[in-house]
Amino acid sequence: MAPFENIMFQLVDTPPINRQYVDPWMADLIRRCDIMAIVVDLHADPIGHLEETLEVLADLRIFPEGSSIPADLKKPPFIEKALVIVNKVDSEEAEEDFQVFLELCELKLPCVPASAKNHRYLPDLLAKIFEVAGIIRVFTKAPGKKPDLNAPFILPRESTLEALAGKIHKDFVKKLKYARVWGKAVFDGQMIQKDHVLQDGDVVELHI
Repeated sequence: MAPFENIMFQLVDTPPINRQYVDPWMADLIRRCDIMAIVVDLHADPIGHLEETLEVLADLRIFPEGSSIPADLKKPPFIEKALVIVNKVDSEEAEEDFQVFLELCELKLPCVPASAKNHRYLPDLLAKIFEVAGIIRVFTKAPGKKPDLNAPFILPRESTLEALAGKIHKDFVKKLKYARVWGKAVFDGQMIQKDHVLQDGDVVELHI
């Protein structure tokens, strides 16, 4: 589990993927994950490794978001949010090599450097995972009380107040009269209706 501000990400480290062998259970695991992170070694042909990995995944009908899907695919594809993590960016010289990798690879996927050795890029990596996940954190409070800022509700980006109410309890959607919200895009305590689009970090006070 990796902490990012006030939430946690579960990171699953899988065996390597190559043309010679893929563990049978891995295809199902990757298809069910929220984000597919492809890790390549900066010092071991990262471009070739990335291309090979994407080819093997395509054989499993797994494609990163935005990829071209073969027209002759006989079964439905699995489209996954994805990013590329380039490991062993451990020094200033390695940072230059990482920039060269980006230029030569012409990646269409989000890409971040990483250093398992010294962890120097870990905060940036977790921030990128949060960005790619396309989620927001919304807090709730009872009237006259403070919110618990350590226990947000996690919702897809562009979620409405109605979606939040349904996540709290199915009856809230029917009983909800209105809510007040505190956040960056509104004035404090602004009254909102069910179709209001929430923002990351909003604090919502529901009235039923």
